Amino acid sequence: MTGIGSKGQQQVSALKKGLVGSFVFAWVCFASGLPSEAQVPGLLNYQGRIAVGTTAFEGTGQFKLALVNGDASQIYWLNAADANSDGVPDASVSVSVSRGLYSLMIGDTTLANMASLPASVFANSAVYLRVWFDDGVGGFQLLSPDQRITSVGYSLISAGVDDGAITTPKLSSDLAAQIAALTSQLNAFSTRLDTVEGPGATLVSTDSQDANLIAKGYTSFSSTPVSDWKNGVATGVPGARWAHTATWSGQEMIVWGGYLGGESYSASGGRYSPDQDTWTTMSGFGAPSARQSHSAVWTGSELIVWGGFGSGGHVTTGARYGPTDQLWTTMSTSGAPSARSDHACVWAGNRMIVWGGRGSAGFLADGALYDPAANQWTPLTLSGAPEARHSMASVWTGSYFIVWGGEAGLGPVASGARLLVDAGGTPQSWQALATANAPSARSGHSGVWTGQKFIVWGGRNGSSYFGDGALYDPATDAWTALPTAGAPSARAGHAAVWTGSEMLVFGGEDSAGEVATGAAYDVSANKWRTLNTSGGPVARSDSKAVWTGSELVMFGGKTSGQPVASLQRVNPQPAWYFYRKL
Repeated sequence: MTGIGSKGQQQVSALKKGLVGSFVFAWVCFASGLPSEAQVPGLLNYQGRIAVGTTAFEGTGQFKLALVNGDASQIYWLNAADANSDGVPDASVSVSVSRGLYSLMIGDTTLANMASLPASVFANSAVYLRVWFDDGVGGFQLLSPDQRITSVGYSLISAGVDDGAITTPKLSSDLAAQIAALTSQLNAFSTRLDTVEGPGATLVSTDSQDANLIAKGYTSFSSTPVSDWKNGVATGVPGARWAHTATWSGQEMIVWGGYLGGESYSASGGRYSPDQDTWTTMSGFGAPSARQSHSAVWTGSELIVWGGFGSGGHVTTGARYGPTDQLWTTMSTSGAPSARSDHACVWAGNRMIVWGGRGSAGFLADGALYDPAANQWTPLTLSGAPEARHSMASVWTGSYFIVWGGEAGLGPVASGARLLVDAGGTPQSWQALATANAPSARSGHSGVWTGQKFIVWGGRNGSSYFGDGALYDPATDAWTALPTAGAPSARAGHAAVWTGSEMLVFGGEDSAGEVATGAAYDVSANKWRTLNTSGGPVARSDSKAVWTGSELVMFGGKTSGQPVASLQRVNPQPAWYFYRKL
């Protein structure tokens, strides 16, 4: 029996920090004809929106989940163990949130700290979902009220019912009549589907020369246009630069620092609003010193800038910037990593992790964690760290800090490691990544996190440029090669972002210079498609890009060794092609 879920939505709010969220239960898909309850895939699709105050949350959020009765006096399920029996899971599930929107499968054990969801939970007459959320700054807060689960979750137990146990007499007369009518409608619809490919039928494809449809006698007769690249407003644009940083706050792209050319470095930046197509100059009071090749992360409420290289060499200083009050706060240097640039840096939910890079003494293999709430550094002292290197790809998965590739003492490497971090933010151990089927040694490559897998693509080794890559699955510690058919041409120094369904690659350089082309890789379809170039995108490398939720926005970079100041944006949706059989 196939379970069909229902939808429900309820606004919830926390008691502290102005945290606001909403629950949406969509449908859950279950296999039909299962002989026993144990084989039912217990997955409950939980979607929603979260905001801190009036600002949509952006970044990685931490969620703790429980299924309880009406007054929470009974706990039916927790996403993780509860060692102190306080009714709150000890570990949290990390979820990527974009512009306040997120989605996760409750009971998906491929997610770190997610326990399986037994169908027996729904043997109880009333079950409510209880959620705690941590934005990485204010700690975990209980969202209230709890959300009651209706028919969605209860379809979990349907596969445990013996075949034929539910007969027509056991149904109300109204329901039996509705089922009969629905069956008739489905049969009629099925008949129409069998004949839909007849003369006059119209079908849609993203392929302008869909071989399958053409072979069936269809001819393309129309299409929807793709969006052209658009130039951002020319007023208030930060100066031309590269080796800068760009982060997405959920509403704005924040650009800071970089190399201006002529041995000059920047200590300035700007905030770009795609909705308004406007730039806001950032305050320079209390800002870090001018630098390039530094790191920057967005915490959900602040921009943190640290490290880099300036006129006096490598630096070990940084500061935090709040867009609301436009104030910079100097970071402590006590316990901070040694001065460096081109290091790996991620925001890990409640702390910033810095590792590797290069300093005045050479390449580095150490790092530290920074807690903005305490303005405190904690050195990373665990053994097993990867070989010293700089310019590697790095991501935060919610449980692991992963680094791969980059430039080491004897040249580019094809190795990496992952640092396990517990739910409290404490590093546990380094683990070397598998090397079988991994990409070849390289630097200048890109790395993005899909929510499930780490994608590495492109790069170079000496004068050789690469147009290949691979997917790394932390759950299996295994690499899978990406297809090369339809992939962008070989390049390095390109921009890459994750949209929620595709990795977008654009720009970069090859042996002939900078390029202005790109492609989108669909993980589900395991297929590349070429991105539109109408509208005149600038050929550039070392540009910085963000994904706004609907557009790819790129700023800065270099062309022929000179920095550029252009901001360009594009909606990457493909064209639709309509086919008709005459």
